[in-house]
Parts: sequence; structure tokens; C-alpha cells
Amino acid sequence: MKNSFGFTLAEVLITLGIIGVVAALTLPNLIANYKNKEFATRAKRTYSLISQAIQRFQADNGSPGDVTGLFDTSKTSNEVLTAFAKYFDGAEVCLSSNSCSKSRYSITYSYPLYDESSTSRADAISYPFLVLKDSSIIAVKQYSSCEFTSSGPQYDNDGNTIVDSSGKPEIFEWTEYMCALITFDTNGTAAPNQYGADVFQLKIRQNGSFHGWSGSGWNSLKNILGGGDPIYEKYTAGTQKD
Repeated sequence: MKNSFGFTLAEVLITLGIIGVVAALTLPNLIANYKNKEFATRAKRTYSLISQAIQRFQADNGSPGDVTGLFDTSKTSNEVLTAFAKYFDGAEVCLSSNSCSKSRYSITYSYPLYDESSTSRADAISYPFLVLKDSSIIAVKQYSSCEFTSSGPQYDNDGNTIVDSSGKPEIFEWTEYMCALITFDTNGTAAPNQYGADVFQLKIRQNGSFHGWSGSGWNSLKNILGGGDPIYEKYTAGTQKD
């Protein structure tokens, strides 16, 4: 009589259970790693398109090292975006809800930021913006000067708004050195719509260099361009801090 080397039902169930546990432990990390690689690839591509567009403008106008001909402080955001659009093949120009297939939408910050009532904040992408053929979005905000004083609330290391003795936000002032602000979303209105993941901001200096703020994805973008992964912390806007 031949020996049987089959598995019992109990052994099969135990094996399947082990496989299920291993999958439950590893799949979330695998999915997250895949998404981060996708975010990084998209960020590099859109950043490259923006950089090339600015360089092409400088070449066309004989103005290397100076972007004020494009990001003209005497012009409106709509005028600047319209001029910028010609450097993006097939881009849809969205100056308002009446001229666009897309609408403004909310963006969460790279990490949780809370207002004076401990409610998590969000930002938004607003008109005017371009919709590229790959569905990525590029918004432009033009300023009337390349150096100006700005003001607003400040946050502590835990993302809480700094308040005074009466509980009102303390307003701080600082000097900004930028002619324009570019916000770009690498996959359009698709999720997650978060700075540092699929959305980034570039402060455009007069000499054409970029800088930014960590809350709007600057540190993440620098890390991506250096070969690293996106830097962001998922959270839901409009919720109370624990």
C-alpha cells in the first residue's frame, strides 16, 4: 500500500491563515511604497515641465537669470498664466469656473496644522490654473512686487496655531522674496490632494530659482528630486485634534 503525502484540511486552513496574516502585514507597506514611487515619478515630471517652460521663456526673450518678463509684477495672475500656457502643449487655460472643465478644490498640508480651536486646516487650489494633457494642474499667483511684507499665524512644532493670552492667533510678519507662486498637482483632482504627496508649491524668485515652505511640500519635493521618497503625514481636514 502506498503512503499518502496529502495535506489534511486542518493543515490547509492553518497554511492559508498564515498566508493571510503575512499578506495583511506586508500588503499595506507594499501598496504605500508603490504609491510613493508613483507620486515621486509624477512630481519629477511636472517639476521638469515647469522648469523647462521657464527656461524656454528666458531663451525666447534673451533674459537668462531673470524671470520678471514672464512673472511680470505689473500684470494680473490671469495675464501671466495665459502667457505661461503657450509653453505647455495642449494645456487648457482655466481663468474661472466659466472657462474650465475643472473647479477649485481643497488641499491638505504636508502635515497636520491646527487653527486656534484645534481644528485641522486645509488649503485650496484656485483659479487661474492650467490643466495639462496628463491631467496635472498648474496654478499661478502673480504678485505686484518680488519683495514684500507678508503676515499670518505661526505654528509650534506640533502644528498648533500660536495664540495670545485671549486665545486669538498671534499674527507675525516676515519678508517674502518671490515674484509669483506656482502650485502644481501632479495628478489633477485625483486623491490624495495633499502637499508633499501629489501637490507642491514653488516660490519663484526674480532670478528664476525656487524655494518654498515645508507645509506646502517644499521639503518633500527637495527629497524627491534628490532621489528620496515623498514626505507627508496623512490626516483629515476639519477634524478636532485628539
